[in-house]
Amino acid sequence: MNEFDIRKYQNESNILVDGPSALANERDLVISFYHVPSGRSVYFKAFITAFNENYNSNFTPHEAFGRTDPIYQYKNTTRKITLAFKILAASEGEAFENLGRLSLLQQMLYPSYQDLDSATTLNQAPLIRIKVMNLLSSNFVNSEIPEAGNQNPRNVFYNSYKSTKDPQLGLLGIIDNLATNHNLESEDGVFFKREERNGVAKGVRNTILPKFIDVNLGFSPIHEQTIGWKDGQPLQSLFPYGIVSDQTSFGRALQSAVYDRRVELEKQEKAKYVKANGELRMGRVNRDLRRSHRGNVGAANNLHDLAESTNFNYSGEQTDLVFDEDLIDG
Repeated sequence: MNEFDIRKYQNESNILVDGPSALANERDLVISFYHVPSGRSVYFKAFITAFNENYNSNFTPHEAFGRTDPIYQYKNTTRKITLAFKILAASEGEAFENLGRLSLLQQMLYPSYQDLDSATTLNQAPLIRIKVMNLLSSNFVNSEIPEAGNQNPRNVFYNSYKSTKDPQLGLLGIIDNLATNHNLESEDGVFFKREERNGVAKGVRNTILPKFIDVNLGFSPIHEQTIGWKDGQPLQSLFPYGIVSDQTSFGRALQSAVYDRRVELEKQEKAKYVKANGELRMGRVNRDLRRSHRGNVGAANNLHDLAESTNFNYSGEQTDLVFDEDLIDG
C-alpha cells in the first residue's frame, strides 16, 4: 500500500490527472507509520496542516532558607509532537482506499496479544515509528565521505543531506491520542458509492465514502540514544534533523577530510601533468638522436646528458624516463 493511484478501483477515472499522487509516488512526499509489534506499515498522501514540536525541560524546585530563588534540580527533557493532516480523495476508489489506510493506522493503536495456557495475554505495547520526510526520522548518518571533486567542501554538506520514505527509519514513540474528522457536514461532502451491473452504474444503499478526512494526533518520542553534551561536544550532533554543517564536530571532521581529498586529487593531477611533460621532452631527445647518431657522437653524448637531467623527483617519488641507448650505437 505504498503506491497511490486514483484509478485503482474505478476504470472510468482513467482520464483524471492527479498531481498529489505524482508527488507522493515520484518524490516520496508521504507520511508513513510503522507498527513495531507486527512489522506492518501504512503510507498517507496528505496535506499537512500542522506540525509542531514542543521540548520541555523539567526541574523540581527546592526552597532553601535565606535564598531568594529556589534550587532547581533537573529531572529530564521531554519532546512532544503534534501532527495534523488532511487525507483527500479525487475519486470514489481513492476515498475507499483512504478508509482502508486510516483503518490500519487506527488498528495500530491497540496492543498485541498471545495465547498462554489457553488465556489471551498482553504481549507487546503498540509502539509506532512515524516518518514525516526528513523532519521526523531516526537515521541520517552517511559515514562515507562523498567525492568532493572541485566543489566547495561546504556544498558537500548540502548535497549529501537526504532522506528516505522507509517507515522503519521513522522516529520511535507512542501515539497517545488520535482524532479523526470525516467532514460529513462540509460542502465537499461524500461520494455515494456506486456499483456497475450489466453496464449500468447504480447507487449502493447505506454506503458513503468521505471525500476528505482530517487526522490530528499527538506523538511522544522515545529516545533511542542519549541526547546531551560531553566535554563541550554534543553526544548526537545530528539530532534531531540530521543536519551536518561546519558547526558540528562531525561536520568539521568531514570538511577536513574533504579538503585532504581535494588536495590529494590536485596533487595526482599535477603529477600526471609533470610526467606527461617529461615524456614529451624525452620524445624530442630521442628524435634528435635519430638525426645525429650517424657520425656526431659528441652531440649524442650531450643529448645523453640532457636526457639524464630530465629525470626528476616529485613529492618524494623518482620518475624515470626511458632513454634509447641503441640510438648512439648506430
